[in-house]
Amino acid sequence: MLNHNLVLKSDELFLVGSMNTDGSGEQANGLYVRDTRHLNYLNLLLNGTALRQLSARAISPSAAVLTSTNELTSTGHEQILPQSISVRQHFSLTAQLKLSITLANHAGRPLPLELTLECGADFRDLFDIRGFPRAARGDLLPPETSSESVLLSYHGLDDLRAATEITFNRPAVIEIIDSIASTELTAPAVLLPGLDRVSPGIVSKQPVVRATFSTIIPVSEEWTIVASFAPRPANGVSISASAPLESRVAPRQAVNETPLGQASIHTDVPLFNQLLDRARVDLGMLQTSFPEGTLPAAGVPWYVAPFGRDSLIVALQTLHVAPRRAASTLRLLAALQGTKLDPDRDEEPGKILHEVRHGEMARTKEIPHTPYFGTVDATPLFVMLFAETTRWLDDANLFTELRPHVERAIRWIQEYGDKDGDGLVEYQTAGRRGAGVSHKGWKDSYDSLHHRDGRPATGNIALVEVQGYVYAAYAWLAGTAAYFGDHAWAEDLRGNATRVRALVERYFWMENLGFYAQALDDEKRQVQAITSNPGHLLYCGLPAPERAESLAIRFTAPDINSGWGIRTLSSEMPNFNPMSYHNGSIWPHDNSLIAAGLSAYGHHDLANKITTALLDASASVPLARLPELYCGFARVGALGDAPVPYPVSCSPQAWASAAAPLLIRAMLGLEIDQTRCCLTIKPTLPEWLSTIKLSGIEVMGKFCALTLRRADSGYVLETDGPIELL
Repeated sequence: MLNHNLVLKSDELFLVGSMNTDGSGEQANGLYVRDTRHLNYLNLLLNGTALRQLSARAISPSAAVLTSTNELTSTGHEQILPQSISVRQHFSLTAQLKLSITLANHAGRPLPLELTLECGADFRDLFDIRGFPRAARGDLLPPETSSESVLLSYHGLDDLRAATEITFNRPAVIEIIDSIASTELTAPAVLLPGLDRVSPGIVSKQPVVRATFSTIIPVSEEWTIVASFAPRPANGVSISASAPLESRVAPRQAVNETPLGQASIHTDVPLFNQLLDRARVDLGMLQTSFPEGTLPAAGVPWYVAPFGRDSLIVALQTLHVAPRRAASTLRLLAALQGTKLDPDRDEEPGKILHEVRHGEMARTKEIPHTPYFGTVDATPLFVMLFAETTRWLDDANLFTELRPHVERAIRWIQEYGDKDGDGLVEYQTAGRRGAGVSHKGWKDSYDSLHHRDGRPATGNIALVEVQGYVYAAYAWLAGTAAYFGDHAWAEDLRGNATRVRALVERYFWMENLGFYAQALDDEKRQVQAITSNPGHLLYCGLPAPERAESLAIRFTAPDINSGWGIRTLSSEMPNFNPMSYHNGSIWPHDNSLIAAGLSAYGHHDLANKITTALLDASASVPLARLPELYCGFARVGALGDAPVPYPVSCSPQAWASAAAPLLIRAMLGLEIDQTRCCLTIKPTLPEWLSTIKLSGIEVMGKFCALTLRRADSGYVLETDGPIELL
């Protein structure tokens, strides 16, 4: 019953079917909340025989229907032919999983049947499942049962108890069987992004509950049972003191029913509408209420957690359609902003977190995510988003509320982020611990940074895109500070932006290649790899126009532009691998930022070609859902009909979903003009697109709609809000 390819989610609770992990050799299928798997085994038998699945279909982000039928089976001395019984399983997530199973008799005679539901929970930490090393686990406790309920529970290494309560609407005969749940690896240990080696494997006995229901179904009639699975996550109550079990996950109001909803986008191109609608649904699904607040989780199944970099970039990509979500993201990350020096978690005063986790491995400090601050780009991205959000909403109260956090973030950039006092933000690659990462930019895999001769870059690293974020943090905030009346602060910020721009142009520009270096190493030598990273400088508005043009020309070359998008690494580099995570693959979010930057500099043809490539890629994937990444093979020959999928990627994934809305903003040229108190539009649509309609957008505190249509002499705008066509 968990061998489907569906993903369902309701706030923190999510259910995934047959999905591979990213290297441990295990399957991720199960029911999860707060980084713990509360159900990993679910099997349905009819008269002791397995069913044949006919279809699996999601009907909403939190509900799905699986349809199955019987194989050849028997009742007493009488055989039941295949396909005599239909079995409809309706999965629904709220604060728990509800499973409704309906049997329909198509045999032409009454049928005595036994329906058996087998359930098991291993309560594994999500990082454990992914293959992060672990020496031991806690104890699975004996199930507590009655004829209508089962309690599966686990005593963790932190002396806390987690449980899954299963209830049935009909009495059942309950049996407990022991199954061996082995996690011994079937493949050699492999290096993963941010991981030294996979877990050696721990073998344990897992109790499985078998609930059997008996009935006689009349001819052409149906019979239904309902099973509910309610997770009780460990939340700080010790079981050694005989305390009661923790409370269930509390239901919360659906995100789209709150002011945090998002505007809708519609075009005259059905395929584009499919991509945009999928993005809207997935971003609504991924918006998650955590104990600290609400923001978009980075992706299912690995990243349903508060994130810094990912959530901030998503908020920037979708600011024009969901500015209140951006404000909520800022508030959550501000609440968890670094306050002290803690090398074990890479925490420093004013720093914005990378990731926070609530599972057993975090509570026992086997991983540093409590929270973990191992990133240097989240902090300037936080300032960028603050500047954009307060300006878009024209929200002086939000500006005043979060200004102290922004000032602390800027102090981090200047004091802790600049490790050697040269005006650039660096990170140290040495000293990676456990689940910490070596490289602290968005390309955070262990092998993502090499010189042109293939040597890894080590020591203090200054990434080019991070300097772009720092520049934009200063430059964008300067305009916002001036708008809200603090001209002295604005002048100081402009000076800082000018200095950062000069440093980047001086130290990162490779004159002989007409491109920016990916990074500077410990000795301030250029890492002269041709990568997608400098494309983020365009989004930030840092390069001079002539250098932006040089980047645009370089991004048309086939070594970096695969035809399916801009590769993370040029095929001319010695470490290029189209099937790698960061050394030749294609990331939709990366491409959306590059396209937005190209449009801002007037290179609309190339930006629209990137948009077209991503749209074409979406046509080849299930549900038109852009994946986290795909392989960087060239779009030629037999591979020209669809991009090659990456072996393991999150689906849905937030910043991949958010790529489509950002591409719309780039086509429309949407910008807030604070001096005129309006939203301006300067469109350049691709030739295959003629109409774009946005409904429910919020502009400077006012909700409105706009429709842009191509006309013979240009474009025509219809709107009921403060929006002007340039």
